[in-house]
Amino acid sequence: MSGGRAKLQTMAAESTAIVLAERIDALAAALNAAGVAPERSSGLLAAAAAATMHAVTLDALLEEQLRTTVIAKPPVEAPARRAAAPVTLAV
Repeated sequence: MSGGRAKLQTMAAESTAIVLAERIDALAAALNAAGVAPERSSGLLAAAAAATMHAVTLDALLEEQLRTTVIAKPPVEAPARRAAAPVTLAV
């Protein structure tokens, strides 16, 4: 894998984490603005944070699996085409 591609994948994982963190912040602000009780907000935010950690972990695991698959398996070449033999039917 090229260095540039690996860098883009790392940036993608970081980008996913940043976007999800921003969404949790937006959820916290919306809950606060809606006047949701702090006890209820903390439970919702805890669940959102746990889901975010799972999503980022899954993203990282899938990226790692993709990297090892690409490295471990060389490209498959198409089999050479043979000239078509004429078909004869038995009489």
